[in-house]
Amino acid sequence: MPSRRTWLRLISCLVLLLVLLGAYGYLSLSRLLEREQIKHLEWRGLGLSTQGIQLDQLSLQHPSGAVQLHQLQLRWSGFSLALPFWQQVQITNLQLNLPSQPASAVDDNSDFALPLEQLAAVISLLPQRVQVDALQIELPCADTRCQLLGDLLLVKQAAQLDAQLNLQHQQDQLRWHAQLQGDATTAALQLSLTINQQPQLQLSSSLQQSATGQVWQGALTGDLQQSAVLHSWLSQWLPTRAGTLPETPAAAQLQASWQLQLAPGPLNLAQLQQASGQWQASANLPEPWPIPAIGELQGSFDLSAQALDGQWLADSLSADLSLKQIANDLISGVPAELYPEALQLNIQTTEMPAAIAEQLRGRALPLTLQLTGKGRSPFELKGTLILANGLPWGLQLLGGSLNASIPAFQQGDWKIGALQAQLQLDAYLDPQQLDLTLGTGSQLSLEHLRSGELDAEQLKASSGLKLQAQLAAGALQDWQLKGPLDLSAQLQHSQLQPQRWYWHGPVNANPQQVTLDGTLRNDAGLQLKLQAQHSSARGLSLHAQLAELFLRGGNPLQGSFSAWPALLELNNGRLNANASLTLASDQQLPTVKLELTGKDLGGIYDRTALEGLDSRLTVQIDPKQLQLEVNELRLRQADPGMPVGPVQLKGRYSAALQTPALGVLQLQHAEAALMGGKLQLAPGQWSMAGEPLLFPIQVQGLELEQLFILYPTEGLAGTGTLDGDLPLQIGSQGVTIEQGQLSARAPGGKLQFHSQRIRALGRSNPAMQLVTQSLEDFRFTTLSSQVNYDQQGKLALAIRLEGQNPAIEQGRPIHFTINLEEDIPTLLASLQLTDKVSDIIKQRVQQRMLERNAKTAPTDP
Repeated sequence: MPSRRTWLRLISCLVLLLVLLGAYGYLSLSRLLEREQIKHLEWRGLGLSTQGIQLDQLSLQHPSGAVQLHQLQLRWSGFSLALPFWQQVQITNLQLNLPSQPASAVDDNSDFALPLEQLAAVISLLPQRVQVDALQIELPCADTRCQLLGDLLLVKQAAQLDAQLNLQHQQDQLRWHAQLQGDATTAALQLSLTINQQPQLQLSSSLQQSATGQVWQGALTGDLQQSAVLHSWLSQWLPTRAGTLPETPAAAQLQASWQLQLAPGPLNLAQLQQASGQWQASANLPEPWPIPAIGELQGSFDLSAQALDGQWLADSLSADLSLKQIANDLISGVPAELYPEALQLNIQTTEMPAAIAEQLRGRALPLTLQLTGKGRSPFELKGTLILANGLPWGLQLLGGSLNASIPAFQQGDWKIGALQAQLQLDAYLDPQQLDLTLGTGSQLSLEHLRSGELDAEQLKASSGLKLQAQLAAGALQDWQLKGPLDLSAQLQHSQLQPQRWYWHGPVNANPQQVTLDGTLRNDAGLQLKLQAQHSSARGLSLHAQLAELFLRGGNPLQGSFSAWPALLELNNGRLNANASLTLASDQQLPTVKLELTGKDLGGIYDRTALEGLDSRLTVQIDPKQLQLEVNELRLRQADPGMPVGPVQLKGRYSAALQTPALGVLQLQHAEAALMGGKLQLAPGQWSMAGEPLLFPIQVQGLELEQLFILYPTEGLAGTGTLDGDLPLQIGSQGVTIEQGQLSARAPGGKLQFHSQRIRALGRSNPAMQLVTQSLEDFRFTTLSSQVNYDQQGKLALAIRLEGQNPAIEQGRPIHFTINLEEDIPTLLASLQLTDKVSDIIKQRVQQRMLERNAKTAPTDP
């Protein structure tokens, strides 16, 4: 028997060993806690019994959450020296608090991964039974922090795990039951949901792994009679704004099944995106269902699809669905005026049409399509939709029609009226191309379009445009739009006469440039050949050609543009014009050039009749300067009361664009025939900034004989030729002549005045008898006159006359000084009031005379 000393030595060694083991365990536990980032590990109430180990409270904190256990029992039943040691675990209360932003947050774009070969090992590490009588989990949700309250029971049998989770939500109970089993090559999951003792969802899923890949198959069925409870519970986790969706209906039926072939390796999102296989789904929503981030969905659909390397194609499809309370995220880029209040979609299988795209032959799924939108902008799209049921994917729309109505709205400075669209559509789309054709009868009607001074009413557009685009990886690479386009609108603008304008011609557009080539016309009969081209590199280029106008049938220019002079009327001759406009991409103002050619034009300007006008004019406007060049102007006759002509003019006018009225006038040639002679202006240059402008007119060869014919006076006749100078001044106050001179050419001429009234005046007045007798046959050698013309139209002539009458005193010299004054506007008006002038000139003359008389009438004292 060992001695006392021996026992003391053994006990001392055992105590020392226990102390060393405790110190080692404490140090190992500290290093373990530090490595796993566990802090504040605390426990209280540790006890041992024949039943097992009890712990009144255990708490710890980790960056991913905080855990607190109450009344933890680890029973000896089934205890082993291998993990997890205790097979029977019971927890009276478990509290788990998850932070809003975990320290080791997972990247939103990262894929989940489930290593199948580790699943059996994970299950084997779990105890045979874990019971949590009261479970409380606090975690972040959509708006604040939420709680899960309930109980949990885990039971493991061999490689199978059975889990029951009961959650309490308000007054309702949600029971989740899951069975999970797996080994190194197979995993299977059975999941069901029961709400208030009513079965709602059943899920069956399995994953099998082999050397060539993995097969994931499953089925989901649901008869949601307690959907209101489910929606209420889920709504706290989903990012749905309160009040955007109505209350959930009471029922819905769902079915889905799938069988997918996946690549070898851990299951992750990348594998699912490249899966091959089949998928079937159907749903019946007899009442509107709120779908998060989509809207309120009602109706039924049935879909069968297959995939090859992630490319999904439909085998069969039918749907009768309506969508209301559409989520704002789906229509965030749509103007408020175009928001649909509801969408109705109907798709059914139909017979194969004959006009199918070559790319879809032998692999097509034909469907009838009807999509209707309701709201402020209702629309309806109908047609035959053909889907490819084999790779590569593709779709075609045949016989499509789109009817849409959009209310008036404003976009920036543009006020856009109500729009009506009736479009006939044919389209084709696949990964490489997009073809869209507007068929015959396609038409757009716009109530009005207004911006600034432009007001377009009753706009209409019809077209047979065709869009062709090339795609790559879903992105647009190149495109071309071409086809005929017809436009018409009632236009109002300060520069236009109100009327309807029409455009007809083809359009050709691509990313590099847009080209128009057609005809622009209006109700007044104006017709222009128009070519326009725009590109980002070269800017805008436009060329317009006026079809030759025969003015005898009317003047469409006068009926088209308000800038046409109100007093000018052309009713004879031919007119041609060409105009061009260029605007470089780096400039703000365009360069405009206009060439105008007239042949044998005739008409009226104010009270002057015009005949035989031939002209060639060029107008050029660039960002800095305005230039008007008269290359040729020849007028056969102008008749303001006495005929003038022919008139010839050649010159140029140039001015800064900012001050167009203050330019410089250059005349190379200016002359007019008058009374057998001519009026001529020497070449020169005049600045419009100076006033008045002086035009020294040279008078050559005026014939008195023609003067007396044009201005007949009873018994007055004569011959002679006059020359002189008339310094014509033009200013803001009118036209004047000061100190003008006229004189007869040598050897002179003669005057004959035979008037019974003048003879009677001579018999009654002896002083006048010599004058009257002398003028009956006066041979003058000198006839000169000073000419003055004032702003009121008064012509003053101071005439000096020298000569003789052979019948008086043997032809002794006789000198006369005569002062004459004449109201030229009144004289010309009186000459025009004959039957030989048009009614328009008569009316204008009479109106002008009334205005002059009203100005000169004496006022009452």
